[in-house]
Amino acid sequence: MKSLHLNDLKKNEVLPDSYEIAVAYKGRKVEIILDNYAYTLQQLLETANNILVSLPTLDEKAKKYLAHENIDCFNQCNKKHGKPEITEECLERMMTLSAIQFFDESIDFYYNISNYKNHQLIVEVSLLRGYKNPEFQQWYLDAPYKNKLLDKVTSLLKKIF
Repeated sequence: MKSLHLNDLKKNEVLPDSYEIAVAYKGRKVEIILDNYAYTLQQLLETANNILVSLPTLDEKAKKYLAHENIDCFNQCNKKHGKPEITEECLERMMTLSAIQFFDESIDFYYNISNYKNHQLIVEVSLLRGYKNPEFQQWYLDAPYKNKLLDKVTSLLKKIF
């Protein structure tokens, strides 16, 4: 994958102080969103370029994590709607990376799920232990992680107003 450069970025029309670029990954378009609220665009761009080099590995690990965390929920939904159960491996194959957002300290991967209309899973990727040993934390609206999500939304609203 080619390196991203500042002149490749375009202003995001929806989020203030954010820039974006689409890259091809596994034959599909993935949006890269850089939100320069706390870091400079150059710092975010360097991180993005490092992520893109390791993207196949990070993508695989993120999907495994999400499949493991969500398989019971998906199978409960399937049972409720008269559909057969699926395996974690099947759920992994149904996930398609659609966007990566660099926001303050977090790097968030957004996955669309085929056969589940308008359903998306979001995972924060922490690289404090390096690219080979990333840590993942899924966004949930009802979990303790809610506070970080609220912080992000609050931060976004502060930029808008």
